[in-house]
Amino acid sequence: MLLLAGLDRYAEVCASPQTERIIAAYGAGHSKGIAAYTDAIDSSRATPPDTDLLAWGSVMGSNERAAYDACAAALELAITSGEIRVGVSGWKIKRAALVDRWLTRAAPDDRQLPDDNWLSRISAERIDDWVRSSSGERAELAAAIVPQMLEPPAPVRDPLPTLCWLLGRAADGIPLTARHYIAPTLVGEAVDRFGWGNHASGRRRQELHVVPLHTLRTLATREMGAIKRSGGQLVLTRTGKLMAADPAVQWHIGTSAVIGPDDGPGPEFAVAAREAALLLTLVQGPLGYEELTVRLTRIMSGEGWAARSGVSLAAAACREVHLLRHRLRALDLLAPADVLAAPVALTQEGTVGALSALLARALRPRHHPAGR
Repeated sequence: MLLLAGLDRYAEVCASPQTERIIAAYGAGHSKGIAAYTDAIDSSRATPPDTDLLAWGSVMGSNERAAYDACAAALELAITSGEIRVGVSGWKIKRAALVDRWLTRAAPDDRQLPDDNWLSRISAERIDDWVRSSSGERAELAAAIVPQMLEPPAPVRDPLPTLCWLLGRAADGIPLTARHYIAPTLVGEAVDRFGWGNHASGRRRQELHVVPLHTLRTLATREMGAIKRSGGQLVLTRTGKLMAADPAVQWHIGTSAVIGPDDGPGPEFAVAAREAALLLTLVQGPLGYEELTVRLTRIMSGEGWAARSGVSLAAAACREVHLLRHRLRALDLLAPADVLAAPVALTQEGTVGALSALLARALRPRHHPAGR
């Protein structure tokens, strides 16, 4: 029937080996059939791809699902009509551009609200889901901070100067020692430039003895994906080159690393703790090290977190506060402090950065535990 209707491509899909595999998988069980179908959808050329504007989640709210289906229908029509010719040079760029146009076009109803489009609806839906998915004190803190998250960001005088320095040096290649640490000359340059002398121990020209620098390198490598080791140097990755060329990209990726991703092996507690600690700091103001640890422990306990790997919950929370301070200091978002027990106080740029980190957290795509 499809062939008679001139729908050859649909007929090919129905008779394809992939369709046979999906049917066979359903014969082995519903969950296996769904998994095979999902894999087929993900590999389909008519599936809306992730773009610079939006990364789709495998767990979607009603607005995101409606937008996804609408974009998929628009792509299907464009491919069928020949507007997008699969396999022809540049077709993936055209596909992404079509998705972005669809996401930013006026919403399909008569509300006539300013900036009401699929992208704004998905963003609002994700933020609302981020607040509602919390419980107890975290939910109250999240709800309190949302208005600030949605305000136009205040101008940042010198955004992430330490990261900008690292990327700039990596553009020419950062020389490493025989043990793959940053060369002492550049370690000394960083210490003098950013006033890290009080946060260094032992021999100040060794990377491992300058905690902010080592933390910055670790963040830029593991969580930002901005630099990598190539032979005896640290060099920029493709992402790093984009960050070095565009301050907005650098700011977004850099501040997102304050909390970090939760899609790695077992980081859920650490990510949840960093998020809660930032919420406490922004809503309650600067808190002493001990008070912040106590408040954080109470939040984590109320959410059902327990002792981890033989370490008490209080000790685990204390460790995360300590590590969060390292991250904030490495990115120059933390007010100077002479003693470890000083209050965790953000600079003006740090406040904007913390809000940016939480907004990125709220807007992230949601996925099933096993992935897409």
